[in-house]
Amino acid sequence: MSSIPIDQTVRVGVDVGGTNTDVLLVDGTERHVHKVPTTDDPSRSTIRSIVEVCEGAGIDPSEIDQVLHGTTVSTNALIEYEGAKTGMLTTEGFRDVTHIGRHRKPHNFSLQQTIPWQEQPIVERRHRKEISERIQPPGEVVTPLDEDDVRRATEELIADGIESVAVCYLHSYLDPTHEQRTKEILEEEFPDLPVSTSNEVIAQFREFERFTTTAINARLEPVMSTYLERLHDRLTDEDINSEVLVIQSNGGLASINEVEQMPVTTLLSGPSAGVLSAEFEGKSADEEKIIAFDMGGTSADISVYPGHVLERDARDSKVGGYPAIVPMLDIETIGSGGGSIAWLDRANGFNVGPKSAGADPGPACYGLGNDQPTVTDAQVVLGRIDPDTFLGGKLDIDPQRSEKALEEYLCEPLDQQRFATPENAALAVLELANINMYRAIREQTVQRGYDPREYTIVAFGGAGPMHATDIADELEASKVLVPPSPGIASARGLLTADVQYDNQVTLSRDLREVATETVEEWFDELGARGRERLEADEIDSDKMVFKQTVDCLYEGQGYELNVDFDDTNGEWRQRIRDRFERKHEAEYGHYFEEDPVELLNIRVSAIGRISDFEASTLDAGGDVADAKTGESSVIFGSSLEPRTRTVPRYARNALRAGHELEGPAIVDQPDSTVVVKPDWRAEVLHSGALSLTRK
Repeated sequence: MSSIPIDQTVRVGVDVGGTNTDVLLVDGTERHVHKVPTTDDPSRSTIRSIVEVCEGAGIDPSEIDQVLHGTTVSTNALIEYEGAKTGMLTTEGFRDVTHIGRHRKPHNFSLQQTIPWQEQPIVERRHRKEISERIQPPGEVVTPLDEDDVRRATEELIADGIESVAVCYLHSYLDPTHEQRTKEILEEEFPDLPVSTSNEVIAQFREFERFTTTAINARLEPVMSTYLERLHDRLTDEDINSEVLVIQSNGGLASINEVEQMPVTTLLSGPSAGVLSAEFEGKSADEEKIIAFDMGGTSADISVYPGHVLERDARDSKVGGYPAIVPMLDIETIGSGGGSIAWLDRANGFNVGPKSAGADPGPACYGLGNDQPTVTDAQVVLGRIDPDTFLGGKLDIDPQRSEKALEEYLCEPLDQQRFATPENAALAVLELANINMYRAIREQTVQRGYDPREYTIVAFGGAGPMHATDIADELEASKVLVPPSPGIASARGLLTADVQYDNQVTLSRDLREVATETVEEWFDELGARGRERLEADEIDSDKMVFKQTVDCLYEGQGYELNVDFDDTNGEWRQRIRDRFERKHEAEYGHYFEEDPVELLNIRVSAIGRISDFEASTLDAGGDVADAKTGESSVIFGSSLEPRTRTVPRYARNALRAGHELEGPAIVDQPDSTVVVKPDWRAEVLHSGALSLTRK
C-alpha cells in the first residue's frame, strides 16, 4: 500500500448514495468529478462512475492505483430487513436475550410503538439454538462446552435453510475459548457456512447489544461478500487491478478482506465520509466548530464537530433501531432529501418525506414515471434550479410537470392560502422540509449542550446548499460554508481518510485498584493486534499511529464515557478521573467527587496514515461580472407571502478567490445549486469554498 508515493498515485473516491453515485479522481494536482444515478446493483453504478470519470480525465482505468469506496449495501440490507437467513448458537437459557432487550424502550411514554428487534428479529426464535456451556466472571468455566450440542444444533439450522451463524456465548468477552472452539468445529464440519463469533465482532460486556451486533454481522456477511465479489469482477473487467479500501462507520478505511468479515463496521460507511469531508473543509477555512449538513436526494445526514470528531456512545449506537455497538461517528440521519415526496395522509395532514422518489423515477420534473411532487420540484417551481444547468445539462427537466404535481397533489385537495398556487405550495414544501432538518440539528446541538450560534454550517450534498441559509436562520448560525464541489463531498472525504482498525477489551475494575501492569499489558496486546492488521495492509511502521482511550463510569452507572489515555506515568489514575469528571459534567451538567469510578473498557485504534490530500487553491483576479450568466425570476418569502425577485445567476467555475456576491443570488454548478438569500452575502475563499454570511 505505501510503496507508491501518494503524490504519484491516481486515487479515486467513490461514494454510493441512495440517489446518486459520486466520484472524485485525483491525479497529482488534477481533480476530476463526476456523478451518475445509483443502480439497483450499486457495483454497476460504481464501475460506471469510475469509467466515465477516467474518460473525462483522459486516464486509462488501468492507471488507477487506489479505489476508496463508501457503500450503503450493509445499511440498506439492515433497514430493509434483507440479508442471509441467520441462525444463532447461544448459552443454554439465553436464547431470548436478543428478544427481551433492555427495560429501556425506544419511546418510553408511547403506548403503541414498534420495537424493531421484536417485530423483525435479526434471528428468528426457532433459529436460536441453546448450547450446554457456561462461563462466569472473571472468566471461570462453570459448564464445559458440549461439542455434540454444537454439531446437533448446527445440523438442525442447516436443515432449516440457515445461510450464516452467529455464535454468542455468555461472558465470552472474558474468556473466548468456548466461542473459538465452536468456530473451529463449524469450520471443520461445515466449511461453507459463514460464522461470526461475538468475541471477534465486539469483545465487550452487555449481552443484548453484543449478541445483536454479532447477529447483524452474521446476517450481512454473505451480502457484503457477494457485493464485493461482484465489484471486484467488474473492476477486473475494466482492467482495474488497484487496491480497494472501504470506509467504515468509524471514519477509517479498511481492506476488502476485513470488511467481508466485519460488514457491521460499515453501517454508516457513506455518511462517515461526509463528516470527514466537512472536517477537512472546516480546517481549510480555519473554522474550528462546524455542523456537517449533508442533504442528498434521499436523506440528510447531520453531525456536530466541536473541534474534534464525535463518536456515538453505547446509548445511541443504533442503526435502523437495532443496537450496533461497533465504533461509529456520531451522525443523525433523517429522510429528507431532494427526492423526498410531499404528500397528504388520510386525514389530509401535510408531510414531506421520508418517502423518496430516488433517482429512478426521480422527481416529477424528470418525466420518468413519478407524478408526485418532491422537494426538487418545489425548487424548480420557485426558479431556484435552472433547467438548463441542472446536473450539467445532462438531464432534461420539465418545470410544467413540477407545477402540475404540486397543483394535483397539494393545491386541489387543500383549500388553504398556503396552497393557493403551485408557488405557495412549493414554499410550504420547503418550509416543512427545513423544519424537519432544523429539529434534527437542534437535537444534535442545543439538546446536547452545543450552541449552534457558535458554529459554521458546512453544507454539501446536491441539495444542502439550497437549504443551508434557511436552516442557519432558524438556528441563528451566522455562517455557511459550501465546498467547491458540494455534490461529491463524501467522495472527497474518502480521499482524506486513513486506514483504521479498532480493538477493545472489557476490564471492569475499580480505577483505584486496577494494576498498572494490567493496563499496560492490555494496551500492548490491543496495540499488537492493530499493528498486525496494518502490516497485513502493507502499512509502513512510520505511518502507524495508535490512539489509546478508556471507557469509565461511576460504580452502578448504566452507561460509560470515553476519555483519552496517554500513559501510566505519575498519577495516571487521577488524570483519568479528572478527564472523566470533566466529560461527565459537560454531558450531564454535574459530577460526583466522592463516588468510585470504574475503568470499564480499554480501547486502541490502530491508524495507518495514507492520506495526503490537500485543499485546492483558487486563483484570484477578474471581475465577478464575468461569472454572471444571466438573470431569472426567483421566489422567496413564505408560503403565505411569496415574493418574486429578479436574481443574478453565476457560474461557479467562473468565480475566483475574493469575488463577493450580494444576495439575492444563485450560483449554478453541475453537482449542486447554491442559494444566496436576499439578506445574505457570499465570498469566494482561496480554497474555492463559498463563505455565506448574514448581512
